[in-house]
Parts: sequence; C-alpha cells; structure tokens
Amino acid sequence: MPRRGTGAFRGWVRRHRLGQAEVLSCACDPCSGRRGREELRKTRRAATGILFVLEGEERLSFGQTDLFVGAGQLAFWDTTHPLSFQLESRLRKLTLILPSDLLHGVPDAGLRAAGRVFDARAPDDGGLLLAQVRALASLEAELSDTMQQAVLRSTLELLAATVSPQLAPATSMSERTVSRAEAEISAHLEDPMLSVEAVAHALGISRRQLDRAFADVGQSAARSIWTQRLERCRRDLLLDPSASISDIAFRWGFSDAAHFSRAFRREFGNSPRIYRGTRGRAR
Repeated sequence: MPRRGTGAFRGWVRRHRLGQAEVLSCACDPCSGRRGREELRKTRRAATGILFVLEGEERLSFGQTDLFVGAGQLAFWDTTHPLSFQLESRLRKLTLILPSDLLHGVPDAGLRAAGRVFDARAPDDGGLLLAQVRALASLEAELSDTMQQAVLRSTLELLAATVSPQLAPATSMSERTVSRAEAEISAHLEDPMLSVEAVAHALGISRRQLDRAFADVGQSAARSIWTQRLERCRRDLLLDPSASISDIAFRWGFSDAAHFSRAFRREFGNSPRIYRGTRGRAR
C-alpha cells in the first residue's frame, strides 16, 4: 500500500515472459506490502525470485530475517514463504522469477542464498548476471522458443557462477581441487569421452590425487560426472519440451537411451517421460 500523506502514488510493473521464467520490471513510490496466506494459496508452482535493486532501497522481511537491499545489490526470496516489503523512497528494480525445478543444479540457490545480500556491481560478483537480466527486460519482441531455452541455460550458468563461490568458498586444498574439477566437468559434459582421467589430466594432477581430493570431502569424481549429466538432462526435459528424450540424453554425453532412462529413474524416482509429463502440467 502507498505511504500515507505522500499524495498521488506513481508506480508501474512490466512482465517479460521467458518460457517458464519471467522478468519483472518495476518502479514505484514509497509503499509497503506482503505476500501472506491468501497469496501463497494462489501460488501454483514453487519459484525463486532474484531481486536486483537499480535505484533506492527495499526492506524484505521473512521470518526473523530482515534484509536491506540497496542499489547495485541483489537478494533471493521464495514464492512459497510469507514475505513483506517496505520502501522508504522511490525504487526501481528488476526481478527474475525462476521455477525452483530449474534451480536444482545451482548449488544452494534460493536456500542458503535466502537471507543474504549479494553485490551486483562487479562483473565476477553479479554484474554479468544483472547485465543479462537488464537486456532481457529491455527486449521489445518475444524470443523464439529455441532462443528462450538458450537464454535460460546461460542465465542459470551465470547464476551458478555468481552465487556458488560466495556461499561456499573452498578452504582446504582438497576443496579447491574439487571446485576446479567440478568446473572442468561442467564445461565438458557434452563430451561423451569425458572421464575422471581426462579431468585429472586437465588439472595437471594424477587420477589418484583427484580421487583422494574428492574422498576428502565425501564425494566421488565419477559420481560428480554422473549426477551433473543427469541434472542437465533433467533441466532440459523441462526447458526443451520439443526435443526427444534420446536427443537430450545424447546431448549430455549419454550413449545409450535405455541406460539413461534407468539411471534417471534411480536418481529422480520417475522415468524421464513421466517426469517431463508431470512437471510440465505443473506450470
């Protein structure tokens, strides 16, 4: 609601659809509001909002947490939890709304990220992500389905690169090695010849050293390749509904469609076809 005694209230919101995601552009005078039980009941699908403040400051309150997000900063909020906001001065902002299904491959996005404010001014922090969201908000025409899918993929990659290092900085040699290895794996998932040996060679260490580093942090290099590939396939089942399941499996390095389907069922509890059908109807 508008602040009392401020005269005529000025504000606008524009919605830019991007497949399953959307970008909201907003400018408004001082006001306050909340997402309470009534709004939560109308929420059909869990999503994460990534707020970029361009001008002014917004106070977000959820639970016992208060965040003050100023110009050049970004913060996360969850559409399935109560939230209130307050503006003391005129505000301009962008909000990227991403279905939570698409964030499973972004470590901790929307979870530990909630309750923290991130810088969006330096390119390595959040500047590139903000630049992309700005560009999407300024589009005059709707993108083709193929371009929407490509943009969403690149946006999710930028989000992971922005948030993950700030949430969980590596502190030991093993953690740093695992972090480098996972980045190498992520960059070459489309290569069916990707292997633990190939990753170790790219890092300039032995296979034994790489396995030991992963073991030190309770993980496995081979399992990391496997789960990252399955996660990319899971994501593309939602992002690319026109592609066949076999094409998606081959896209991310699987060489046998039947083997992929069995692995997907073990990982996510349903076959790729059933998963795509039930999640697609949840939009």
